[in-house]
Parts: sequence; C-alpha cells; structure tokens
Amino acid sequence: MSIFFRLLALLSIFLLSLASACADNPSSNPASTSLPTATALPTTSTPTLEPGEYGGTLTLANRGDPPAAFDTMRTSSIALHHPGGALFGPGNLVKRCRENVFFICPDLAERWFPNADFSKWTFQIQRNAYWHDGTRFTADDAKFWLDLAVFGYQNRDRVRAPAYFKGELGDVKQVDVLPGSQLVVTLTGPSFFFPDKLTNPRLKIAHPKHLMQPRLEDGEVSVAPLDVGLVGAGPFKIEKYQKGSLISLRRFERYWEKDAQGRALPYLDGIDFVVIEDPAVMDAAFRSGRIDGGARGEGHYLTLERRSQYEESMKDRAYFGEIQGGQFRLAFNTLKPGPWQDVRVRKALSLWINKAAAIPSALGGQGVLTGLISPNNLISSPDFLLWPGYNKNTRDQDMAEAKRLLADAGYPNGFSMDHLCRNNTIARCEFLHGQLKDLNVNLSLRVVDEAEWNAARVTLDYDSQQGAFFSPVTPEATESVFGVFSNNPDSYAKHQDSHVTTLYSRLRDLRQERPRVEAWREIERYLVLEQAYVIPIAATHQVVPYRNHVRGVAIPAEDGHANTDFATAWLSR
Repeated sequence: MSIFFRLLALLSIFLLSLASACADNPSSNPASTSLPTATALPTTSTPTLEPGEYGGTLTLANRGDPPAAFDTMRTSSIALHHPGGALFGPGNLVKRCRENVFFICPDLAERWFPNADFSKWTFQIQRNAYWHDGTRFTADDAKFWLDLAVFGYQNRDRVRAPAYFKGELGDVKQVDVLPGSQLVVTLTGPSFFFPDKLTNPRLKIAHPKHLMQPRLEDGEVSVAPLDVGLVGAGPFKIEKYQKGSLISLRRFERYWEKDAQGRALPYLDGIDFVVIEDPAVMDAAFRSGRIDGGARGEGHYLTLERRSQYEESMKDRAYFGEIQGGQFRLAFNTLKPGPWQDVRVRKALSLWINKAAAIPSALGGQGVLTGLISPNNLISSPDFLLWPGYNKNTRDQDMAEAKRLLADAGYPNGFSMDHLCRNNTIARCEFLHGQLKDLNVNLSLRVVDEAEWNAARVTLDYDSQQGAFFSPVTPEATESVFGVFSNNPDSYAKHQDSHVTTLYSRLRDLRQERPRVEAWREIERYLVLEQAYVIPIAATHQVVPYRNHVRGVAIPAEDGHANTDFATAWLSR
C-alpha cells in the first residue's frame, strides 16, 4: 500500500508540473486529460470490473429514510448517499475512480485544467449529460450548484445558508460560465489540488437550476430536491418514494456514461432500496432472499459475529464487500463553557481511554487503531502508536498522568459532560461512557435519531460528539471537520483556534510531497497531542453482504460513501 501512495504522489506532482507548463491552453494541456484518465493501480478491494449483462432489478437495504428532503448540501448521511449515488451520480464535476478511489475520474466535467498559478480552474462540462426530465445539464447548472454551495442565497430578508461542506472547497471568489459549456472557478489564491477536493462523494449535484431557481426567486429559500421531484442526473431516476418503506429507481435511458466496450450504462433496469432501520431485520431479509444486498452505514455494517452467522447460513451463496471505514473518535465543543475548555482536561481524557479496547467492544471486533486519517494513507503519522495514550507499553503511566492532569485542572473528583450520540452507534457511546466512568467523568448520553443528529451536530448545544470522517484524497479536505467552527459548522471539534487556520493555509500553499506530508503531520500533532481538540480512537472495518448473483459492484477500498451509483452492477441470474 505504501508503494502505491508513493507512486500516486509522484504521479500527481508530475502531472501538476506538466499542467503548470501548459496552463490556459486546453488543446495542449496534458494534465486536462492525463490526470482523470491515468491508469489506476488495482487495489485488493476492487478488481477490474467485468462487462455486465443488461436487465433486472437489484434490491438493496437502506439504513433509513434519506434526511433533509434528499438535500446533499444539508447532510452527509449515508441514508441519503447510498441511494443518492444512483439518483444524483457518484460525484459532481469529478468523482473517485471505481477501480481505485485514490484517483480522479471525469463525471459531469469531462476534463479540467488550471491557469499558471493554480488560482483559476476551468472545467469542460459533458455535452451529452441530461437531467432526468430531459433538460440538458450545462455549465449554468454547475455554476448554480457551486454558487448555492459556497455563497448561499438571499431573497430580501430570507437567507439560505451555504452548504455544510463550504469550508472544504476552500476560498472560492467567483464562478463564471464561458462559451462552449465551460465553467471557471476563480479562487482567492492558488489551490493546487482543487479538483481533488471535489472528489468527496458526499458533494453530489442534486439541484437543477431550471427547477430550483424559480422557487428561490419566489422566496422558498429552503427548497430541496424532494420539493422539485427528485430530478437528478445520475444513472437511475426516481419512480416512487414511499417514506419509511421504499425508494424505487429505474434506469435513465439518457445517462451519459459508457462502459469500457462503449456500451451504455447502467446495466440494471432498476434498483429498489428497501428502508430497513433494524440491522437484525436486514439480516433476516437477506437470508430469506427478500433483498440482494445489505445497507451501507454504521450499525448495518456486519460485525464479526453477524458475518459468521451469514457465512454459516449462506455458505457459498454470498460474498462480502470490505471497506476501510470512518474513524471513531471523541471530539469536544470547546465553544461551550465547561471543564473540556481546559486543554489539561482534554489531554487527561485522551490519555485515559483505552483505544485498543474499542475494537472488540465498540466496533464489532473489526477495526484498527488510527490517527486522524486512515493508517493506510502514506501521509498519516507513522509514529502515532508511540504517542501518549496510544502506546500500549505506557498504559499505566498514561493513566496516572491523566489523574494528575485532572487534579491540576481543578477536577480531582471528575465532572459531568453530555455526549451527542447517534442511535445507530450506541455501542460506541456506551464504550466511552464506561471508559470515562472510572475516571469519575460522567458522560451523559444524548441519544438521537438520524434527523436530530444532522440538525444538532452543526450547533453548539452539546459538549462532545463523535463523527466518523472518511479518509480524504487530500489532507486539506480534513479542514471541514477539524477547522474553525465559523467556517465549518459541521466540524466535529468545535473551536475558533486561528492557529489551526494558519496551519491549513500553509498546507494549501505547498506542492511537493515531503513538505506536504510534514505539514499535515504538524496539523495532526497539534490537534491531537498539543490541544487534544479531538481524540482519535480507531477506524472501523465496514462489511456489506451481497448475494453471489450480484456482480459488478465497485467496492471502494475506503469510504462507504464512494461508488454508490451502481452503474456497473448487474445480475447474473
């Protein structure tokens, strides 16, 4: 894996250098075609996808009803993005490649190129992409989406807030449309990896201008995709949505993408996402043949125990998609008064929690110790297992130091702190409660459903939460969850530390591999060791079951939000 990332880094540097030499000349700019079509190195998770057969309806479980009226600007919930990939497409202007999620592939933009100083990026929009109602997708649609995401919208005294992921995109100055269906994104400064930032699969375009703009102009600033009929540009279009029951999608005949043989995608006639909130019910439905595949999402991913039951009962009639998942962590709201505003308190909790114990008890026996991002990523700090609170050989000393720090901060008898807890990750919350109880920290669990979780996590109404950030293509993308709250309301650790902003700004200005790696590791050590705004615990190992007749599903090596379009999936029966 480390060799792959070195090759990837060298390839990126080469292509970016080549792009700089040929900037502003799309006809002679190799980076505009080489980068998105670079030969992907195969991973162990996703083999080269074989050509599929047409026909049939795939039936999959979905963890719950999509929240926020299907609005991808308002939630990163997998309950939306599992069916959302098929409905809206797997990405936006670009996407993560199916065979290798660490490479960039074209989506609604067929190519892209920067100007000389990388402060301006031009995207050539696909000329044969359509919305599901037959309206052509144009650069105007892309501009409408980006403007709405970055700047929000105001109609007199009514205001629509920007997208929760605004901070992840960096400092966008303006968005323009040029003749020939080109979109130009101008930034306030150089952004060498701006297309990489767009590869977050949660950033889906679900906002048709011709349907939403009239509603906005009429004062409906909260208009959402559900309000305009769920018209997307993905490989499947909506047939019906029955809340609490079914999301039924059918093949979109005018979808633009082709397979390697030049045949139209998708292969399937349709996909039925059955809403199944209880993982046990999902397991029973799978074993009885009512569904062809499981849901993605915490709580529904298989534990070791449940997987063994599948293997025993299903024998050779099922296979398992294995994905490196998000990170389990404890993050503090330092903008709310309480003991956790003291760095000594946060460090004490970090030293006290037994991270390795979380894997068998909170993660279903499947996971790995991690820093802020996946340990598979070359940029991850290689020595984090020797850090205080992570080194198994210094466990006793760490616990003693935790007690000393609490006493020094004025809390020798502990304190109470509430914790925002998703109802599908209760095992993790209970793990934290049990761990901190022995330190006399009473963690009061505020268990909420998916809708309340999405609403509450962008507020300052709680003391702590978890979050489960994906492993990004570029380290800059982590600013959306670790940066200052004023720029990133969806941040897990709520703070207004300007030094964090400075560190990320320094990272964005770097192009060479080694300085970028060192800059990221400085950020990681500052957030985890020096300030303890967030306590990384472990990364999950996510397992999704599929019946053997389900072929061509692109299982991402990391991040279960990726590759949810199912355009290459087909049925062999």
